Amino acid sequence: MAAVLEIESLKTHIRQRHAVVQAVDGVSLSIGEGETLGLVGESGCGKTMTGMSIMKLLPPGGYIASGQVRLNGRDLVPLGEGEMRHVRGNEVAVIFQDPMTSLNPTMTVGNQISEGVRIHKGVSRAAARERALDVLKLVGMPRPAERINYYPHQLSGGLRQRVVIAMALACEPKLVIADEPTTALDVTIQAQILDLLTELKARLRMAVLLITHDLGVIAGRADRVMVMYAGKIVEVASTTELFAHRHHPYTEALLASIPRLDQIQTDALYSIPGLPPDLAHPPTWCRFQPRCRYATQVCRDAEPELGGTEPSHPYACFNPVGQVGASAPVGAAS
Repeated sequence: MAAVLEIESLKTHIRQRHAVVQAVDGVSLSIGEGETLGLVGESGCGKTMTGMSIMKLLPPGGYIASGQVRLNGRDLVPLGEGEMRHVRGNEVAVIFQDPMTSLNPTMTVGNQISEGVRIHKGVSRAAARERALDVLKLVGMPRPAERINYYPHQLSGGLRQRVVIAMALACEPKLVIADEPTTALDVTIQAQILDLLTELKARLRMAVLLITHDLGVIAGRADRVMVMYAGKIVEVASTTELFAHRHHPYTEALLASIPRLDQIQTDALYSIPGLPPDLAHPPTWCRFQPRCRYATQVCRDAEPELGGTEPSHPYACFNPVGQVGASAPVGAAS
């Protein structure tokens, strides 16, 4: 399977007044054609910053300090803003988590979808509008010929997210970055949107980077999963392997945080104790150590490398789950 996206040793920093935040610290990943890679972790762990580094849409003070971001073999890091405008929306598209803030309230959804087609494909207004109608049908918009003339406020949250997906697909990008695409939606609409993304990925053979804090969203949606903590990748595996045999204590804690159908209603949901480290002053030891029940002295003395005995399932931990005597977190899946 050919790699559509390859990221190698990416470091993204954010320069602040009194410090530099090391938001992404040495991340490497690849996504093949037709593959969905799930990037999972708590808020603030660097997931979105990794995705925005691909698009080079960084916050004020943000910059790529080192590393490569190759899209079909071409490194995007050296490209200037003018060149990146031809990449964004055309070769790489992003689906943001809040459709209301992603859409222009003063433009009809048809005009917003067709604008990108006109810019990137150089077609007429009529042809761009026809393409907008086609992608609205593709994403399952009810009564698309009518709703192409609607403004965002006239649509429900689920329909607005379908518009955002239609905008992302209008130019047939090679890579789609879905950044928490269902967070702002209720549970039933979440399932519909996730099913839609899965169906479209299979039909269009796109590469998808699915960014989420919820391992429940990843289950059944992603082919592989990368778990991210404090700017670093701490575990990588196929989705099936990760759920069956997690190795990193942070992965175990994330899984334990998912509500279960067989859980007693009076039992409190598990939450990971403590807080992630300050990435303006990252520690030189294991970053998860202060929150980990398996931590030993070696975890306080050094930082583990991403490795292990299985090349297909690397992890960064001195005391992997199942090889130490500590009990599992309350509520952890067996």
